[in-house]
Amino acid sequence: MTIDATLVQAFQQEIARAKTILIGTHLNPDGDALGSALGLALYLESQGKAVEVICHHTAPRNLKFLPTVDRVSLTPSREDFDLGIIVDLDSFERLGSTAPYFEKQDRLMVIDHHVPHEAPGDLRIIDTGSAATALIITLLLQEMGAEISPEMATCFYTGISTDTGSFRFRNTTSDALKASALLLECGANLEQVSEEIFQNRQLSSARLLGHALETMKLDMDDRLAWSCLSNRDFEWAHATDEDTEGFVNELLSIETVQIAALLREAKPGKIRCSLRSRRGFDVAAVAREFGGGGHMNAAGCNFEGDLADAEHQVVEGMRRCLASS
Repeated sequence: MTIDATLVQAFQQEIARAKTILIGTHLNPDGDALGSALGLALYLESQGKAVEVICHHTAPRNLKFLPTVDRVSLTPSREDFDLGIIVDLDSFERLGSTAPYFEKQDRLMVIDHHVPHEAPGDLRIIDTGSAATALIITLLLQEMGAEISPEMATCFYTGISTDTGSFRFRNTTSDALKASALLLECGANLEQVSEEIFQNRQLSSARLLGHALETMKLDMDDRLAWSCLSNRDFEWAHATDEDTEGFVNELLSIETVQIAALLREAKPGKIRCSLRSRRGFDVAAVAREFGGGGHMNAAGCNFEGDLADAEHQVVEGMRRCLASS
């Protein structure tokens, strides 16, 4: 995988004529979102640019180790920027409260690997076959011959590692592995990333995971699995939504399961649903039925109201997905 030369040139031109740059990413940012935003910000600052990074939500606990993560704010310190850059985002809706700051930018760039719901941006660097947005940026900088510092490398490596499930998911490509090797050579802290992301679960999270597995439901010859966590469950475990990171993958790891879902009501009446699947089962199509989105094998959507109603709708959608594949 290489970045088209015209896109590389266009990227360089946009950066060259901008002195002030605003970077943003999606709600509830994950490793790829924050890793891409922070790594890119570090590169741009090395080129003498004044850069700010904003997000609707602050960094989750397991990503607070990222270099310069404290710089992420809810609002920018100024109104006018020469350039806005959105990373790891398929629609403006998922910018949340930060959307207006990017809608008003005269020049806007989008770097992403999702199937787009919208097509904003004067320059769009999109590769839906890429394992992560951080991989696209890494290859972009590599094509430019840019120097990648250890801090930048740790950010980008985090993005690739998290979006590939530590190189276990089917989106893990030779490009992802090669780029990760390059980032390690540049000083990415593999040990820190692995420990913070994959080996650092709080007691509240462990308790909630046990409950999710104990109350799991199965259907369609055990090919479909799901679990629901109510607001009462979160209160019982003294847990937050951050504590559920990776739970849905535990459901999918059961040998018979081909589609899995986790519905969680961390706040009363506010329900988030994560969907995962194996092979050719398109859970992104299920998520889109309810206004969500994502990738074929990893997607999500939100509901408001009753948890049981949301569960019924999601399960029916998953049954249709299994039956039609």
